[in-house]
Amino acid sequence: MVEARNNAAKVTVRDLFAVPVAVCEWPDAERLNAQLRDTILKHKSVTPGVVNSNRKGWHSKTDFHRWQEPCVGEFLTMVHEAAANMASHLAPGADKRLLENWRITGCWANVNPKGGFNKAHNHVGGGQLSGFYYVDLGECSPPEHAGRTVFEDRSGTAEQKRPGHDISAREYALVPKPGVMAIFPAAQFHYVEPYRGPGERITIAFNLSHPDFDVLYYPSMVDQGWWWTNFRGVMLLKKKIPEKLRALSMFPGYA
Repeated sequence: MVEARNNAAKVTVRDLFAVPVAVCEWPDAERLNAQLRDTILKHKSVTPGVVNSNRKGWHSKTDFHRWQEPCVGEFLTMVHEAAANMASHLAPGADKRLLENWRITGCWANVNPKGGFNKAHNHVGGGQLSGFYYVDLGECSPPEHAGRTVFEDRSGTAEQKRPGHDISAREYALVPKPGVMAIFPAAQFHYVEPYRGPGERITIAFNLSHPDFDVLYYPSMVDQGWWWTNFRGVMLLKKKIPEKLRALSMFPGYA
């Protein structure tokens, strides 16, 4: 037991940097979801897709918001409505301009078959906000097996060990449900668990940007690209060699 001292310090503990995640459930989404599903599978049948965080699944190009099908336009209206609701939380009392001027900088469809998943990633560089929408879960039951979207806790906060302790329990797992959309800060790391159903898990993801919102991104948070990831040492030589020479020049007898 820690004994209190007469001159003990005044201690204030603050929980810093909460991360907002808006979960929007759209009623009567069956008709739209059926149209979106057919549209996405039609595009999947004629395009090879790309590979980003997806593994074993199909990822369309990031131009979904430019597809011409009417159901896409209806979906984009929902995205803008959800973004306005998130903006009203980020800037209480904001005027109409702050709520409505969100621009979609990228939007894409995902189709995960059995075993398909998405590794942990964020969407830094795509805008201030990101989101996704559940279109179809295939024939998966229970929904917990349909590839939950898990938001990681990267705060590094210590937690007491107890019997049955699970350090990952602080992660927030969103159970998929058709008609549900989530919007969150683009820097928030998240991943998708493997889909365990016999059908296909279909979602749409997107990034949003607004000229009147800003985010503090540190250099280490920004993806430097393939060359930086694989050849960082070589790319640093131009910067590091002059630094080393200056350091050596400070030693007596050098040069």
